[in-house]
Amino acid sequence: MSTKILASATNSDDADITDDPAAVAGVTLKMAFDSSPVWGVADLSETKSERFTSPESLDMVHRLRRESSAVLVGRATVERDDCTLTVRRVELGDGKVQPVRVILDPSLSLIGGDYAIMKDGLPTIIYHLQTENLDETLKGTSDAVTFVGLSPSDLDNRSSICPLEVVKDLETRGLRHIMLEGGPATALAFLEARGVDRAILVRAPIEFEIPMPAHIDEDTMKRAGLKMIGSSVIGGDNVEYWTRDGLFWPNSDLPMWP
Repeated sequence: MSTKILASATNSDDADITDDPAAVAGVTLKMAFDSSPVWGVADLSETKSERFTSPESLDMVHRLRRESSAVLVGRATVERDDCTLTVRRVELGDGKVQPVRVILDPSLSLIGGDYAIMKDGLPTIIYHLQTENLDETLKGTSDAVTFVGLSPSDLDNRSSICPLEVVKDLETRGLRHIMLEGGPATALAFLEARGVDRAILVRAPIEFEIPMPAHIDEDTMKRAGLKMIGSSVIGGDNVEYWTRDGLFWPNSDLPMWP
């Protein structure tokens, strides 16, 4: 495994790196892309979404889940992948619990669907837009699922859930380190709101036949107030590490966290 730390990141005045993982807070974005110029997140030529990063990168994802108090995705990710967002590929560790799963589902489209995350009994929070007659809508849902209604936010002239309001509410619940795991629309909303504190971007050495663009690139990251402080190669995947100015990376050896 090779690691490249950019010159600017080695300047102690930047305060970008620390060796105290326990101090990690805020939002950490993890996204995986192919190597195409459009930063593809899926191959539209395939009928079923398949994992395309290396086993080592997948292990890293599960370590990051383990280091997070919550894992956040948008509704479409649940619909497409029927994901559980739990730590499975690595040991959870003594005294640790599974991260709380957080889903942004403005119109409560997941209600009534046969999704594992809605019925496995593990703590889950679903953020939605405030609506009337909610008791009737939520009848029969698991007691492990908490529903939180938020006022609409006009982000880029569209009614949506404000990412910063979500982070603020999670903090009041004692959930201080949030892993943002996608999908691309949710990630972009957080980036546009400047609600991402650090990011791990995985570029797999493949190019999709018909890549679905993420609409995220280096300029997007920079507009979000992030800068790349280094990169490494993990299992053949190129992994970039980004952080907000003045914030630390949890380990001076970048790929050692998570």
